[in-house]
Amino acid sequence: MGFSGVPLVHCDIGGFFSFAKMKRSEELFIRWMEMCTFSLLMRSHESIRPWANAQFDAPGVTPHTVRLTNVHVALAPYLRRCVAQAREGIPALRPDFWFAGQAKKGKDPYAYFLGDDLFVCPVIRERARKRTVHLPAGEWVHFWTGESYTGGRKYRVDAPLGQCPVFYRKNSPFAPIFQNAALE
Repeated sequence: MGFSGVPLVHCDIGGFFSFAKMKRSEELFIRWMEMCTFSLLMRSHESIRPWANAQFDAPGVTPHTVRLTNVHVALAPYLRRCVAQAREGIPALRPDFWFAGQAKKGKDPYAYFLGDDLFVCPVIRERARKRTVHLPAGEWVHFWTGESYTGGRKYRVDAPLGQCPVFYRKNSPFAPIFQNAALE
């Protein structure tokens, strides 16, 4: 994809450190993978104690590894656009208040934009299967379900394992790519 000269903000799926009782469960690995699916770089790390932590090829993780990797690959045309914007000085990953223009308009410290058209709401609570999202202004489509939402409102949406809440702008020129990626 050619990231030469583009500053990347990313994380290793699963992180690197795990000391003492800190262990990465299959659920945590999957949730982390969900988030990194919607970033420029999707890569895992076995950690400094691989035997104590869930890995990408664990039986309960593998189906999600395959599906989410396929989604990330299907997003390649959109990710190339994000890289092009980054070369122009516009960050690929942006805080939830980016388009509102003021930090005080932020509603969720964990939600972020990937480029102009994807709004990602990672699940950070163990065993959570729903998540409250504060959609920015505009018309949005749920990435996984295709359901339409009006922005500027708060919603409680399903967040099954392997599908953190992600929304795309209804009028995005990349909508067909997002629709196809969700089917991967």
